[in-house]
Amino acid sequence: MPELESDATPSLTYRENYVRRVSEENHLVFDSPYFWDVEPEDLPLDPRRRLPGFERAFLEIGFGHGEVLEQLIQQYPRTAFIGIEKRPYRVRKALKRLKRIGSPNAALLRLNLDLIDGPLFFPGSFDHILINHPDPWPKPRQKHHRFFDVQRVEWLTALLTKGGTLKVASDHTEYFFHILGLLELNPDLESHLPAPFYTSWPEPDRPMSRYERNRRAAGEIVRMLRFTKVK
Repeated sequence: MPELESDATPSLTYRENYVRRVSEENHLVFDSPYFWDVEPEDLPLDPRRRLPGFERAFLEIGFGHGEVLEQLIQQYPRTAFIGIEKRPYRVRKALKRLKRIGSPNAALLRLNLDLIDGPLFFPGSFDHILINHPDPWPKPRQKHHRFFDVQRVEWLTALLTKGGTLKVASDHTEYFFHILGLLELNPDLESHLPAPFYTSWPEPDRPMSRYERNRRAAGEIVRMLRFTKVK
């Protein structure tokens, strides 16, 4: 899930060197055709160039262990899937899943989005963006680490094609409604769902992670929203 690794605010120099440094680390850690290793000069990235020939492009941010991504890749073989996760052990697990299913329509990035300066992808790169259970950082002193704010919503909106969709799911009530409020304020987005603009009913074809299945089994409410870029 999208998050910072500590409460410390990194220096500008740290941010400026982040992509190069993490690329050097990735060279040592990952050896897979499904891993997308990038250098600073590669930015902004073009997912349709990395995975050409597919009808749509899909981005999952914070794919965890890759359970949902694995299922989606098999459900939609004509879609190119890009996944972003910051924790190396999660990326390794997801790469094993991709190797097992042997699908050509996926590439994974190991990056911490909070440390990226400048554009990561070209505008309009994706038809769909999925974010499941972003870290709520529930303590008051932690809330500035949350993934969603006005600027982040603007960034996500810019990544979508016109008519593209942004889906978010969360079991944290306060954070979910904070996210919903941010999306409602963006003039380029409209809810795909009628008022109150979210649902807690599982969608028939929507894959769920083990985390979400466990939360639902424990009686927790998981709310989902879906917004469409209309401008």
